[in-house]
Amino acid sequence: MATSAPTRPTTQPPAQPPSIPAPTRELLTARAQTDAHRRQQISVERRSMVRGLLVLAAIVLALSITRAGLDRTFVPGWWHQW
Repeated sequence: MATSAPTRPTTQPPAQPPSIPAPTRELLTARAQTDAHRRQQISVERRSMVRGLLVLAAIVLALSITRAGLDRTFVPGWWHQW
């Protein structure tokens, strides 16, 4: 049985962390389109929320006036208060 000389492990430099590749023109275009779409959706959602709140306020006002009665809500001469 032949014995071979012990082999020394080769020392390799430590591995470098992976680097992020530079963004391509297509990626930047896609990001810009995504951001524009997101801004548009947020704008639509805000408009819908404002409309909903205005409708809710109008319903609450109408129900309050109806419950109190028009004669108590608008007493004679109410416009002279201004």
